[in-house]
Amino acid sequence: MNDVVKLTSGYKKQFIEDIIEGMTPLCDNTQLLELSRSLNYHTNDLIISENPNNVDLNYQETNKILIKQFIKNKKLKGLSKKTINYYENSLTKLSEWTTKSFIEMNSNDLREYLIFFRELNNCSKVTLNNVRRILSSFWRWLEIEEKIIINPMKRIPHIKTPKYVRKAFTDEEVEVLRNYLYSQKSKRNIAIFELLLSSGLRLSEVESLRIDDMSLVECEGLVMGKGGKERKFYFSERAKVCINDYLNSRRDTKEWLFVSENAPYNKLGIAGIGTMIRETGRRCGIENVHPHRFRRTMATRLVRKGMPIEQVSKLLGHGNLEVTMRYIETDNELLKLVHNKYTN
Repeated sequence: MNDVVKLTSGYKKQFIEDIIEGMTPLCDNTQLLELSRSLNYHTNDLIISENPNNVDLNYQETNKILIKQFIKNKKLKGLSKKTINYYENSLTKLSEWTTKSFIEMNSNDLREYLIFFRELNNCSKVTLNNVRRILSSFWRWLEIEEKIIINPMKRIPHIKTPKYVRKAFTDEEVEVLRNYLYSQKSKRNIAIFELLLSSGLRLSEVESLRIDDMSLVECEGLVMGKGGKERKFYFSERAKVCINDYLNSRRDTKEWLFVSENAPYNKLGIAGIGTMIRETGRRCGIENVHPHRFRRTMATRLVRKGMPIEQVSKLLGHGNLEVTMRYIETDNELLKLVHNKYTN
């Protein structure tokens, strides 16, 4: 009997809680109370192996299979490679932390993991809620696929996150940034700036553009947006002139709209565009300059000039108006203009 001991009080408590949690949807409070008493009584003499190696070694393989199936499901929905990797990495980290298969995990396990993740990474509530959202999506998929009966994530609520004021560029800030870029005489960077400002494209969309995607005569183009949805975008005459000027200066025959300025003229990636924009802001002494802020600026300008929010939402490639409203909700003066337009 050296290799067995009585069930420890901590393990016993968790063991009973897991059973009670699983029976909660099927029993009323009186029945659950009686079940708890019965389990406490009948587990008094329960023994388990003390051998630390007595662990189900198949849980890791099971989790790998579940992650792979889930990721395939997400790929079918047309999510970006970056988003897919974020989902996969988040679930892999959870699998490395736990000693259970995902289908055996309960609400307490998931709460403990989120606490562990927050303490290990010293992350913000926004980051933690993103992880919670991924776990919630995964366990909802397990439930839909009937791999589990009870979804433990339903007991873990949304994590309240602070709302930050996200403002568009002022007209003065736009001119300061423009004057700096024009003084640097980089035709490529000027073209990127004018395209971002007038098109409202996402950074990933600008990075993926090919020359053939553009119609400079019509000041429009086609882009593959989020969810694999193709949409038409438009840009200003100023952007047209700058892009044309940039293309005429190119010495390469690459298909991409924006490439590095030196041989071998590789496609300019997301990091390259983002770094250029942020460095421009730093040089101009303007805080919080990043590519997505140009998107917010275009949306704000269009609504100020009277374009209906529904049309702005379509131009931005948003799935619903709520997302578009987040772009302008911090501008009280703008909301007042919109209110007056539709109520007077």
